[in-house]
Amino acid sequence: MSHLPPPSGPPREGIAPVVSVPPTPLRIRPWPFLLGAMAIAVLATVGVLASTWSLPRIQYFHDAYVAWSEPIPDDVAAIAQATGMSVEGELIYRASRPAIEDDDDFNEHCSIEGGAVLGCYYQGKLYVYAVTDERLAGTVEVTAAHEMLHAAYERLSADEQARIDGLVAEAIAAIPEDDPVYEDLALYPEYQLADEWHSRLGTEFADLPPALEEHYAVYFDDRAKVVELHVQANAYFTELQAQIDALVTEIDALDPVLDARIAAYEAAIVDYNADVDAFNGRNESGYYTSEAQFNADRNALVARGDALDAEYAAIDAEITRYNDLVAQLTALDADYADLYSALDSSDDQETISP
Repeated sequence: MSHLPPPSGPPREGIAPVVSVPPTPLRIRPWPFLLGAMAIAVLATVGVLASTWSLPRIQYFHDAYVAWSEPIPDDVAAIAQATGMSVEGELIYRASRPAIEDDDDFNEHCSIEGGAVLGCYYQGKLYVYAVTDERLAGTVEVTAAHEMLHAAYERLSADEQARIDGLVAEAIAAIPEDDPVYEDLALYPEYQLADEWHSRLGTEFADLPPALEEHYAVYFDDRAKVVELHVQANAYFTELQAQIDALVTEIDALDPVLDARIAAYEAAIVDYNADVDAFNGRNESGYYTSEAQFNADRNALVARGDALDAEYAAIDAEITRYNDLVAQLTALDADYADLYSALDSSDDQETISP
């Protein structure tokens, strides 16, 4: 989910030279008294209204106009309620002209390199990749809410952004260093981090400082809804990752033990074969004059051979278990890759690399 900086505008045109023309005669058309009075009243009203305008107020009326004049599909609109957006959050969401798009259109609007991209907020418009895999249910909704917060952040004044950035920094300081979010955020350029953290915290973290919760309450009546959807959307990934981690741990622990056991068995086989050769040599040379001594040495070698056979069977069983674990890990890796491909809009297009 990325917030793209707006592209630089076209070069400004030069100023045309002033051409001297003959002065136009001033023509006065007297206004009737009634029209003049009405004009004065209108001007007075405009003056009063103009004195109350501010950039946030202008933005609000712009958002309201766009939301009213450009209705969005019902399924796209339903995301606002599903994610617990407030009236203001939904207004910003609708005013951002949200679109849920298949790979071709999405990649055209959000062509960002560096891994799977789920959404972007670009030039005042909000785009979400249409993730349809049922195992990832909730992804579209969380992405839409995430991008709405980018639009909300953009609407903050510079002073308000600075204040919120401070609150966000305090919240980040409480997140454990091994949290996967840090790995994700490492992909973002420095100038996007504050904005991206603002969207991440608002949609992915349940327990935030009161002042930051108060800020997000402007955009969400029930922020727990979007956080729950985030957990749901990542549940299958989390389960797969836990299984993969457990298998890797087991394989890594078994590997050196199995290697040592095989090495010990091979050394024992060398010693055993040498002792068998020595025993046979003694027997052929007439060394044994006592049947009891012959049987004792022979039985000892047979017992060692049986023990080595048992060790071989045990090692073979461990090798089979090891190979089964590796096969399970390979299958889980394939499942993980398949699941990830459902998030990657570029994966369906062979000409575009993730």
